[in-house]
Amino acid sequence: MKFPIITDSGSNYHMFKELVFFDSLVPATGRVILGDGKASLPIHGIGTIRLMIDGNELLVDNVRCIPELSESIYSLFLHLKCPNHGLQSSYDHGLHISFPTFTTQAVLGEHDIYLNAVPGNTTIKCPSFLPSTSTSFTKATSPICSHIKDASSVLCTESTRGDNILTTL
Repeated sequence: MKFPIITDSGSNYHMFKELVFFDSLVPATGRVILGDGKASLPIHGIGTIRLMIDGNELLVDNVRCIPELSESIYSLFLHLKCPNHGLQSSYDHGLHISFPTFTTQAVLGEHDIYLNAVPGNTTIKCPSFLPSTSTSFTKATSPICSHIKDASSVLCTESTRGDNILTTL
């Protein structure tokens, strides 16, 4: 897979490392604690990602941008909290992840289970508030600036969902 995305039942957040998935992104600070309970990585932003899965477009809100991750993580914990989302598993047919309008089969790896997805929007580049290894943008030249939401509206949206984004920021 070009973009391995781990489906993780133990993750409290969707966390993506590849900026190409982000449709919108606002700066954020804070850290996420990894599965070992000791290591943590910095959050660089929170936004909406756009995925293509089996020809179906999917938008996912409240995704942490963490470029230092080894692989992106799609939280099955959060997935199951959404209406009309689910999982089906059987020995013969494997694991299927259900969304409101489609179902896809998860890909079994050696140690993890993956979501087979590609970016739905390939026009987003590195915003000026994130470190870039190849290209640097200023606030005026970054192509993402037109997509950045007002941070206060994101906070209001997140607080009504009961998410603890305020402690993250």
